[in-house]
Amino acid sequence: MSRVKKILATLIVMTMVASSFTVGAATQSPAKKKLTDSSVTVTARALTYNKTAQVPTAVKVVVDGKTLKEGTDYLVVVAKITNAGKYIVTTQVIGIGHYEGTVAKKVTVTMKKAKQKLKNTKKRKVKYKKVKKKKVKIKLKVKSTGTGKIKYKRVSKKLKVSKKGKVTIRKGTKKGTYKVKVKAYANGNYKATKWKKIKIRIK
Repeated sequence: MSRVKKILATLIVMTMVASSFTVGAATQSPAKKKLTDSSVTVTARALTYNKTAQVPTAVKVVVDGKTLKEGTDYLVVVAKITNAGKYIVTTQVIGIGHYEGTVAKKVTVTMKKAKQKLKNTKKRKVKYKKVKKKKVKIKLKVKSTGTGKIKYKRVSKKLKVSKKGKVTIRKGTKKGTYKVKVKAYANGNYKATKWKKIKIRIK
């Protein structure tokens, strides 16, 4: 009987060991898939200056015909762009979750200058009785939606205009409509505006 018990005990131990291997095999994590250069596409975004930092590139990752999700399957590391200009940008794509590996790609990105508009260019009115007695000065105070420098230029010879937009109307100027031109120059982040005529009416 003792020999039979030993045999039975041996069989039980072997069964338990086999079961443990089976369970271990069932709970083993699947191998992670690796990101490759051909699976990652990085393209430049169309950017225009808007005073904020913008993400310069768009990323698409496809592995075995499946389009992966950012934040679930991979992370993107790239520096944002704030000012207009041309940049060579490096974008890193890092596999997470069921994916591994890092792919880095360089693309050229251009952020365009923004348009700016002139404000306070409405027609001005001056009473003739004032101009008849003495010269009259008015300040235009034109502003821009951007940061371009404001430039003034006279159109009518009866007027003078300073760099700061102060218009002088000569004494005795006749009734009528006179004009001054104004524009905002381009700078690093803004395009120049076209010349805009401001009417000054004496009546």
